[in-house]
Order: sequence, then structure tokens, then C-alpha cells
Amino acid sequence: MHLSMWIFPWDLMDEGVETVLKRIHDELGIDTVSVALSYDAGKMLLPHNPRRKVYFAEEGVVYFQPMPAWYAGLDLQPTVSSICKERNLLAEVIDASNKLGMRVVGWLLCCHNTRLASQRRDCAAVNCFGDTYITHLCPSNDSVRELISAIVGDLVTNYPLYAVELEAFEYMPFQHAYHHVKMEIELPPLVDFLLGLCFCHACERRARESGVDFEAVRNSVRSELESFFSSPSSYPCEKLNWDMITTRFGTEMEGYLQMRITSMDSLLKFLHERVGLRGRTKLHLFGEAHPTELWQIGLEPSLLMEHADGVIVLAYRLSPDQLRISLRVNRVMLKEKTLIVGLLPSEKYVGSFDGFVERIRICIENDVDGLSFFNYGVLSRHHLKWINSALEYAVTGK
Repeated sequence: MHLSMWIFPWDLMDEGVETVLKRIHDELGIDTVSVALSYDAGKMLLPHNPRRKVYFAEEGVVYFQPMPAWYAGLDLQPTVSSICKERNLLAEVIDASNKLGMRVVGWLLCCHNTRLASQRRDCAAVNCFGDTYITHLCPSNDSVRELISAIVGDLVTNYPLYAVELEAFEYMPFQHAYHHVKMEIELPPLVDFLLGLCFCHACERRARESGVDFEAVRNSVRSELESFFSSPSSYPCEKLNWDMITTRFGTEMEGYLQMRITSMDSLLKFLHERVGLRGRTKLHLFGEAHPTELWQIGLEPSLLMEHADGVIVLAYRLSPDQLRISLRVNRVMLKEKTLIVGLLPSEKYVGSFDGFVERIRICIENDVDGLSFFNYGVLSRHHLKWINSALEYAVTGK
């Protein structure tokens, strides 16, 4: 079984690359590390870090040394983190991992980039009211697509990675954390989804090329949201699904949603071909606990089936029963595709050590292909020790 630990670069820097990898390998029984190579801002509590206990990650930076030729002439350029400017941390991690017989995965945050979305608002997502989302890049935008493609191509060409993981490879939803978010009304699922729909110039161009009435879709979304804002208490709280929204908004909305899926399909196909041409590196995508909801972010199971080598399902917040259902549905929809489940060993998510063991056992019983654990630096030593113990207990019962 594929066993992986997600890790941030500052943890490797602060504790030492070899020290961290040896601990993950020897004490936790994990043979793969998934290193954040592009990430956005965050306030991180680091319980066992020897240098600091709180770290503020930089907005929208990369944690490797980009090869300039890959980015020549591109509209958007990667910004290297201040902690990696003077050293090739990724090369160090790969070298140390090889000595331990470990594999290295490149973990990329694609369309969640506050630095670029703030600096280049012409590349950011825009809602139906014309408000720019300065945390989200829009994957309809050619400049955004070119940057993602260049980063993936650069990495798989110049580093012997086992896999590249694409997170936030999507049309980002409305509710994604930002500094001091203030929303004092409860948003029904439909309203939340509509607030996240992008109507930027790139989406407009793709919609018109697809024969979709862009203005009609935008106006209908705006009207629906205005109706909610005028009387939120009386607005129905219906479960969101494809049939509901296409019935309610008609064929133009259906065409608009299909345009987003087609856009993501073409980009994912290109990336899969680029990775395939460069060797044995695998392409893993973050999926959904409920794969029937992938359309909400511009994806669908058939895209993952065709263009991804593996799918990661984050199950942090799922109860045991919800996890069972999610795994069964994902397996049916993804068939023989590699299925990796993300878990977080902490009382905050699983209640207790026994709750963590139960979730690992459920994964094993449902024939998942791998487990990934979040995250080395944000977990206490106490919770890190759960991993090896829980894996052994889930298998042997001892």
C-alpha cells in the first residue's frame, strides 16, 4: 500500500532534511513524502518544531528552483520562496530520500494563489457582480493554464519525482479561507455555489465560443442571488445537484457548466500527456469525498478516469459511515484507478486513537490503494506516533 506524509518545506528546513525523513521512515513506517512545492499563505501552529511554534507562510510562492527556460515569455511567473532562494531544497530532499529508499511526490497548489490573483486581477476569478476574488486564479485563463503547465513540465523534467499531486486544480468554490472572513448569514448550497461561479473575461470568451449566452447566465445568477439577499430567511435550503440547477436555470446554465468541464478536460489532458512524455512520474489529482459533486468545480469522474493516474480523497471530516459510503461510491465511479485517502490523526477530526484506527481499517477493508497523512509539521509528536501504531493495529488487531 502507498503510504505518504504531506510535509511543508519549512519543517524540513527547521528540523533538517535528513532528520525529518529518517523519522518519517523509521518511526512512522512511511516510505513516501509529499512536499509542498507551491503553496499559498497560511498561519501554521507547529507543535514540535525546534525553532518556532507559529509560522506565517508566504502568499503564492514555489519551493523549488524553477528552470528559467520553462517560463520564458510567459505572462505569469513563479515567485520563489525566500526560504528556498539560496538552496535547492527539493534536490536535497530527493537525494536524502534515495538513501533511505523513499519516494518523493511534488504537491502543487494550482489555482489558489493570493499573490498572483491580487497582482494580476485580469487572471483572477470574478463573480456575477463583477467582484474579483483575489485568492483565486481562473483556470479558463490562458495565462493561468500556461503557468500550471510550465511548473508541472519543469518539475517532471528536472526532478525524478514519483508523482505530482494537483490540488486546487479546479474552478475554486466561494468559501475558501481568507483573513478574518465575515459572513453573518447562512448560505444555502445553491447560493454558495452561485457565488463561486466565475464570470471573468476568459470564461466569457470560452462560453461564447461554446455557443452559450454568457449574459443570460450571468444575469440569471445575479437575479437569484439578489432574491436571496433580499429575503434570506425565506430562501429554500435545497440539496444542490446537477438536475436541480439545470432544471432551475435552463439549457444556458447547463451549457455554461459543461463549458467549464470541457475547459478542465483539455488542460488535464495536456498535463497528462506532458507528464507521460517525461518518464515515469505519475499524475495524481485531488478528487471529492462525493464524486457526484465534482461538476461543481469543473471536473467529473470520467476526466479523472481518463487523464489521472491516481485520485486523492480527503476524508478528514468524514464519520466512519460516511467514509464507507464515500469509498464505495468512489471505487464504483473510478473503477480500477489508484485511490488514495487522506487522513488526519487528531482528536479534532477522529475523536480518539480508536477512531483513527477504525478509519484506517475501513480503508483497508475497502481496498484503497494508499493512505496519505496530513501533515508532519502541524501534528504533535503524540499524534504522529498514532500512525504506525494504528496501521499495525488495523492490520493485526494488536
